[in-house]
Amino acid sequence: MAASDFSIIPPRLAAAQRAGLFLLALAFFCPPATATDFVRDSIPGKWYEPLTPEDLPPLVYPKYFNELDKAHFQADSGRFKLALQTLRTATGDPQSIALIKSQALRNLGRLDEALAVLSTNQPQIQLAQIDILNDLGRGSDAITQLKIYLQAHPDSLPAHYELGRISEATGDLETARSAFGWFVDAPQSYLDKWKAQHEKLFDSAADATTVGKALDRWATLNGQYQKDDTLNDTILDFFVKSYDVIDRAYWPAHVAAAEYFLSHDDAESAKKELHSALLANPNDAKSLEIIGRIALLDFNFDTADAAVDAIRKSNPTSIDADLLEIDDLLRQRRPKEAGALARSVLDRRPHQLEAMSLLAASEALQLHDDQTKALLADADRADPHGATAYFEVAEQLAAMRQYPRSAAMYKIAIDRAPWWTAPLNGLGLLYTQSGDEDLARSTLDAAHALDPFNIITTNYLRLLDQLATFGRKESAHFIVCYDAQLDPLIPEYYTDYLESIYPQVTGDFKTEPPQKTIIEVFPTMDAFAVRTTGSPWIATVGASSGRIIAMVAPRKGENTQGAFNWSQVLRHEFTHTVTLAATDNRIPHWMTEGLAVEEEHAPLQWAWVPQLYDAVTKNQLFDLDQLTWAFIRPRRPADRQLAYAESFWVCTYIDQSYGHDAVLQMLAQLKNGVLQQDVFPRILNHTQTQLFAEFTDWAKKQIAAWGYDADTQQKYDELRASGDELIQDRHYGEAINVWQQIVALRPMDELPHQRLAGLYLAPDIHDATAAIEQLKILHQVDIKDDRYPKRISRLYRDAGDFSDAEQFALRAIYIDPYDLDAHQLLAEVAEKSADAPAVAREQRVIPILEQWITDEKDRAAIH
Repeated sequence: MAASDFSIIPPRLAAAQRAGLFLLALAFFCPPATATDFVRDSIPGKWYEPLTPEDLPPLVYPKYFNELDKAHFQADSGRFKLALQTLRTATGDPQSIALIKSQALRNLGRLDEALAVLSTNQPQIQLAQIDILNDLGRGSDAITQLKIYLQAHPDSLPAHYELGRISEATGDLETARSAFGWFVDAPQSYLDKWKAQHEKLFDSAADATTVGKALDRWATLNGQYQKDDTLNDTILDFFVKSYDVIDRAYWPAHVAAAEYFLSHDDAESAKKELHSALLANPNDAKSLEIIGRIALLDFNFDTADAAVDAIRKSNPTSIDADLLEIDDLLRQRRPKEAGALARSVLDRRPHQLEAMSLLAASEALQLHDDQTKALLADADRADPHGATAYFEVAEQLAAMRQYPRSAAMYKIAIDRAPWWTAPLNGLGLLYTQSGDEDLARSTLDAAHALDPFNIITTNYLRLLDQLATFGRKESAHFIVCYDAQLDPLIPEYYTDYLESIYPQVTGDFKTEPPQKTIIEVFPTMDAFAVRTTGSPWIATVGASSGRIIAMVAPRKGENTQGAFNWSQVLRHEFTHTVTLAATDNRIPHWMTEGLAVEEEHAPLQWAWVPQLYDAVTKNQLFDLDQLTWAFIRPRRPADRQLAYAESFWVCTYIDQSYGHDAVLQMLAQLKNGVLQQDVFPRILNHTQTQLFAEFTDWAKKQIAAWGYDADTQQKYDELRASGDELIQDRHYGEAINVWQQIVALRPMDELPHQRLAGLYLAPDIHDATAAIEQLKILHQVDIKDDRYPKRISRLYRDAGDFSDAEQFALRAIYIDPYDLDAHQLLAEVAEKSADAPAVAREQRVIPILEQWITDEKDRAAIH
């Protein structure tokens, strides 16, 4: 570990991982109209750009600097090789030269050399030796030397802190608590003195930062945050005063503050601190590692890879870089590669607990239970009371939605480290995703008691408070939860629709969910986003984590996504629930999305057509390994929409080419833990690469008649100009002929169908049957506009076909349940078709809606 490392448990800032892991556990529905506006994360894709040696800003030295001063400044600014060069001609205190040389060598990964240059018993030399011993994996030797050192230097701040830090890492919590407790014991009582004197207590920013880090660990290990609500700000004040008042050049205080913020799941504040640290030292390994951890929270693999590369540019053998890469590989669902790298770390550091934990997690992801159990036993021998390995396995199983298995691991971690909030947070969020809200409440309450300042925990507790006030309507297979005041119409339609599709969806996949599916309808985007990720920023309309389907209310208003076809969204999301149940939550993300879009029984969305055409013609389709991450971590604004379209296409291709039974057999293999790349040859007799090549050929045939090639585009433009001119001149019959030619040229284009619908409805033409045909096409591909089904309904009504009129009036409500006109239309045609239950429902609903509209106006006036 680097010198500034103080994150002992969790060693990888694991509490902050929960939001990202649960995002991966979700399957989203994003309408075409909003897909290109989707912003996956609150961190821009390139919020961190690594600097090459040529990019490093030049150092400016004061005139009075000698060569030794320059070398010290160079090493402290991340120019480690330059510092070694400068030391060749530097003169001065031999101990200072040795310390600078050791610092530079250590950061370059040359640990044995770094230790060899430290040969005196001077206190700073001894402390540096102890740090390097720990870096070399000799933690017990480091602790022995620290205890000897403290006998000679009982007031040493860094020695007490390092004793606590290393003891905690090796599972000796009694020694760790004692070492950290020293900082609050009399006579020094740094906490009490700081509250009274603030920055006047220290002349050294390093001392103030060390005390702040020690107090944080003392507070965490002893449950002090729940006892003193001022402690959070007080400890943070140590870091802020260090770099803001005592010594503005002391960048390690920014790193300490970043880790502190991230331990409370405040990644945004951590990023700001890291920015300041990296301005001073662009090659600080700890800052780069934290950047990688934050990037992985949002599945930003490019940035995480850049951080790994940046660390290795200075230290090619960095264990921290290896551990970061292993985590990166696990999150990409590449457990075999992750396991191989973890074993290589253990070859070099046989007792490296984090590598053991990650290796156990890689085996758990592959459902190798015996190997996982053996590795956990190895971890127990290294740390008999440790919780880290169990927590790591729990995290990875949670990401796979293996709820019972994950919960069992979390409980072991909690039992072993009851002071550690991360397993409590993880288990609590797991319960929210599995629908066990009472257990979620008690678990998150316990986490909040330990850490009242954790952002995600606080958000979820507020969410549970909100859910407790929701109305509920239960049917044979579903429980619908909704805000009874803001969305009173939800129970009138949702359960009936859901029960109507239940036998169809479950029959298609030969699977019924083991429990009732819970539908949670949130009145605002912020509340929905907290439900799905722990933070209010996600932009979509529906998400499924298995038993729970969360969605935002389908209505216009502030902080909503507007009206949308909620019935289609529910069918999509319930398909996720069923395919997750069919595979014990082991289905690849692209496959569950593709099958869910296919199960909507709707045409290919026309908003996808130009994008698919472009991707096929430019050979830019995602391969099957890239496809999942195009959902989770899109690199371009349109990638996520393309991922939906392509996943739908791949599933359609497999269905059409190999039969639906092949799809069911693939799901069965996935349920048994077979990896994606092995399922294809077993069921389809093709490797994944061969299947993708076949699919690509099929895709080229699909686009051949779409009309987006250059020649067709030219004909389209010419005919469109002619067709519009004929409409302008009121030559409707001739215009119809032209626009029919345009439809033949480009059948999946909204404009010609709109023109034809309008022409058939023109008084001079008035061909209701032809108009209905065009309006139905438009209605099938537009999920946000209820004008099409309302117009169809009225045309059927006028023709005396009240049954079809009722069907399409109801479809209008499936798009916008708050459209009073649609309800009045449905009431009218239901009465004419003698549908007494539908009439009774509309007679009950319309007064509620009229009152709701009045209330909405009043609420808007107040705001």
